Amino acid sequence: MLLLLLAGCSGQHEDVHETRFMMGTLVEFTVSDCDKQEAQKAIARASRAMARIEQRFTIYGDGDNAVKRFNRTPVGTAVTLPKDVAQLLMLARKVQRASDGAFDPALGALNRLWGFSREPAPTRPPAKAQIRAAKHAPGCLIHTRKGQWLRRSDNCQLDFGGIAKGYALDRGIAALKRAGIRNAIINAGGDMRIIGSHHGKPWRIGIRHPRKSGQVLGYLALNGPMSIVTSGDYERFFIYQGRRYHHILDPASGMPAHKAQSATVLHPSASVADAWSTALFVLGPKGLARLQQLRMPALVVDTQGALHMNAAMRALFHPMR
Repeated sequence: MLLLLLAGCSGQHEDVHETRFMMGTLVEFTVSDCDKQEAQKAIARASRAMARIEQRFTIYGDGDNAVKRFNRTPVGTAVTLPKDVAQLLMLARKVQRASDGAFDPALGALNRLWGFSREPAPTRPPAKAQIRAAKHAPGCLIHTRKGQWLRRSDNCQLDFGGIAKGYALDRGIAALKRAGIRNAIINAGGDMRIIGSHHGKPWRIGIRHPRKSGQVLGYLALNGPMSIVTSGDYERFFIYQGRRYHHILDPASGMPAHKAQSATVLHPSASVADAWSTALFVLGPKGLARLQQLRMPALVVDTQGALHMNAAMRALFHPMR
């Protein structure tokens, strides 16, 4: 059966495209060099895997999950999280430390206050006193020697919104690979993970211009495995008294980060790229040196619209002429 399945995904075939709505965005699946029926079965499997991640990690909606239950536990109560939740939290904490807190997986109270993930969307910022009350002190999450987790304050609440989409991309690609797919791309609202190639050639990935709809800054020609994740202030925002307020919050201030219009990071793991694109957006251009140390290609569009990138990205980036 394995040999037959792999044989169905070889040779020249038309690309198979399918689109699903999940995680609050359109997710497009493209499978290359594979029989259409086999590709469609694999896409269905990948779609189900990604939908499960959304249900498992969201802190919004009516359903219940381990993350919501943890956020409801009394302060100081040690909790054993499910293995996948604990592993993703450990990765998030690793990025938090490496970014000096620019990425923070415990901004649930603050994100709920701003309300960018709720309906109706916000039209004005919260009061300064409310923002101060929703911020948590550094080190509010404790990982015990027994492998459990506890909160040190009520406003210390998990929110995987800055990493869960990347994790869903990783699980979706894993499902495609288990089905025998070797060449594919999953595009979740502009965040992508690729495997293999496109008819023997690199995938061409455009990086969106943060202020000019439908235009790109340039493109990348990449073979997989690789993920390309962008965080931008154009995704969810409102204008109040002439100022743009968006959903990517600076943990230090509790306000929308103000050093970039967009930030893009490349890494084989979409989870890692997702978390670091958020951190880089908060850090702004000065964060590029840190990504270079970690050998991650990255670029930032600053608040004036100027493009900055590290050496690893310059080796890959093709500007638009």
